[in-house]
Amino acid sequence: MIILKNKWALSLFLGLSIFVYSWNIWANDIWIPNEAFYSEASREMIESNNFLDIYYNYEPRFNKPPMTYWLVSLSYLTFGISEFATRLPIVLLALGSLFLTFKLAEEIFKNRSISILSVFVMFFSLQFVINSRYASPEIPLTFFFLLTLYLFYKGYKSRQFKYILFSYLSLALTVLTKGYPYFIIIGFIVIVYLLVERNFKLKDFWEDIKFLKLYIGIPLTVLIGFSWYLYMYLKFGEPFLEVTLNETVKRAVAKEGSFNPFFYFIVILWGFLPYSLTFYYSLFKSKDYFKGFKFLIVWVLSLLFIFTLAKGKIPVYIIQAYAPMSIMVAYLIQNCKPKNILEKLIFYGTFIIPTVLLVIASVGLVYIFKLDYMYYLACLFPLIFLVRYKEIRILPFISALIFFFIFSISLLPKVEMFRPYDKIGKAIENNLVKKDVPLLIEGFFWHNLPFYAKRKVLRDLSLDDIKALAKKRPVLALVRRDSLTEISKFSDFVILWEGKLYRKGSESRFA
Repeated sequence: MIILKNKWALSLFLGLSIFVYSWNIWANDIWIPNEAFYSEASREMIESNNFLDIYYNYEPRFNKPPMTYWLVSLSYLTFGISEFATRLPIVLLALGSLFLTFKLAEEIFKNRSISILSVFVMFFSLQFVINSRYASPEIPLTFFFLLTLYLFYKGYKSRQFKYILFSYLSLALTVLTKGYPYFIIIGFIVIVYLLVERNFKLKDFWEDIKFLKLYIGIPLTVLIGFSWYLYMYLKFGEPFLEVTLNETVKRAVAKEGSFNPFFYFIVILWGFLPYSLTFYYSLFKSKDYFKGFKFLIVWVLSLLFIFTLAKGKIPVYIIQAYAPMSIMVAYLIQNCKPKNILEKLIFYGTFIIPTVLLVIASVGLVYIFKLDYMYYLACLFPLIFLVRYKEIRILPFISALIFFFIFSISLLPKVEMFRPYDKIGKAIENNLVKKDVPLLIEGFFWHNLPFYAKRKVLRDLSLDDIKALAKKRPVLALVRRDSLTEISKFSDFVILWEGKLYRKGSESRFA
């Protein structure tokens, strides 16, 4: 493939991809509620100088372990509290996950071309790149999850226990990132893989188990990974335990959930674009490549099996399968040679269909949001590349690169005119409102306002509630414009900021 043989082209595409990942991560206000939880809780860690207890809006938050909060807090200590510092560790771990994907592919296939292609496939998989641009535990989890299984595979294949030992340490960090269920999930993947690798010969399987030295690994993982759970239970007791069980066990067997065997297959169809169709084709062809795919297939199918059985389903759970999926697709891109016209139509169609969709989406972005006309030329680049190099298999990557280039460079700054949350914070700060004065919000709650107001926010108050508090002392309140008439009847007021805030549904729907 021309892109792999030409070092300049390879450097250009990798450089542009890294640029798209990191550019304008500072431009947008903290947006969806999930990011607000991690940014504000990390800010409160810095404010209180307490890095063990997690507080959001000055109330205990037990929902997730501390690793992501620690990463964001470390970034705040280094670069100051800002949107850039909030998202920087997430971007870095996303790039680290891509590097680990490269290393895992190299370890399995000993082929540099497949390793590079696997990075291209994963770079702009839709769910992965979107989650790489805001603070949440999904990308840190992907990094530590991938590191754990990469170190396991390398140690197992080389029969060097030092890699297995580091794999246990990484497993502990995985638990500290998203919770103790991942101790079970990764253990399940390892056990199934060893059984498959040994053709279910229990004697050979037992030899492998002895090599893993579980008597060292399990206590080490529990000591590090479960230490925070023990601390929180000793300090907060039943409230912490109840939230933890709700987040894990009860979510898995939730009565309101349902068994939907196709849920994650549909998620992959859009979440792993632009190579989701190629991945499904790789599953169809996996019988031809099973020896090389063995570890990868066990990894992917184990996650599909576990999360499909769980009644509580969230699309981001499947992101941990994207690295092995990317490697499978990369192997197919490098080695698949369709034998007849039907196979050629199906195989090349898996590249052409998402390319066409992405080109249309890119043109749509430029047209709908009235972006610079030069972007229309950029939208034509996949076609120019195809005519010049006659290479179809890399077109989905190039089309996705163009789409996210336009999205991150020009669209995200435009969105900011509808997101004035930071202006509210600056108005409060510039008017020297004392920090012990809470922000009262009439009839709603924006999860990011504790971060920008840098104070306690009292949510969903009625106008009567605000009036009652205002009769006792001066208050800081965010109210509807038509409420000012009522307020003026009993109190003087000063407007620090006025404007429009989006409130029809969640921030993610707005995005």
